[in-house]
Amino acid sequence: MKNKHSILSLIVSPALIMSSYAGAQTVQPLASVLTQNHACSDTIIIRSQALTPQQVKSACLQLQQQESQFHQLFGTLNKPVADDNNHSMRANVYHSRQDYQANVTAHFNVPSDNGGMYLEGLPRRADNQAEFVAYEREGNVWNLNHEYIHYLDGRFNLYGDFCASLHDSHSAPEYCPPPAPLYPHLVWWSEGLAEYLSMAHASTEVIDVIGDNNFELSELFNTSYVKNGGSHRVYRWGYLAVRFMLERHRDKVDQMLTFTRQGDYPRYQALVAQWGSTMDSEFQTWLAALAHHNALSR
Repeated sequence: MKNKHSILSLIVSPALIMSSYAGAQTVQPLASVLTQNHACSDTIIIRSQALTPQQVKSACLQLQQQESQFHQLFGTLNKPVADDNNHSMRANVYHSRQDYQANVTAHFNVPSDNGGMYLEGLPRRADNQAEFVAYEREGNVWNLNHEYIHYLDGRFNLYGDFCASLHDSHSAPEYCPPPAPLYPHLVWWSEGLAEYLSMAHASTEVIDVIGDNNFELSELFNTSYVKNGGSHRVYRWGYLAVRFMLERHRDKVDQMLTFTRQGDYPRYQALVAQWGSTMDSEFQTWLAALAHHNALSR
């Protein structure tokens, strides 16, 4: 989904955001904090506080490989959806979580109680710049790959900005007007795809959620951020739903994307409603086999 996305984020009220600003009035200007700029390519820019040359090189390589994988998977031919002017994504990387929390609200008008956010802005505007805000953790840029997938998915698979898409978030920085659209939403796809492509088949932790009380696939199509949300459902079960659909029903995914790329979200909803519970039984069988294989490989 074309939107702002945050890993392990909380829903934050406008009042709380404004209270954060009060404590952020004395921070240094963005240009004085994120002083290092590097263009990995025409589509990837890294602006950082303290990344080493080797860290920048590694991050560039990760993103370039992710970009190539994405275009190969979806056969985009590097052709974005109509009216999308987000020609590049700029990653803004603070040196630590503490630096992030001290600065990001004043610099980008977003809450700081999260692990990073993708800020799509208004891609229809010619001067728009897609941004990703993050921080260093364990020697790497935290959630870098996940957020870059959001940029690619938004530019090549999903027409419109965050508020044009299907979800129930009305929080900063977009403050999308209520009411939320009817179900099904697109959160299962956008967050699930970002998890799937950033982790591929290596996520034992994700597969460990499979058990005796699994979600039905038809339930996951109604996942959103506020209602029908939660980190396990949004991210881990989103991963499983997307992986299943790409591996077992790629034809349905391709049909779905013909609608989302045009911004024809009512037809997307009609299509998913038509799927209904027809794949639920197959999904449960697939989950059991995946969990069994995961147990044997340990």
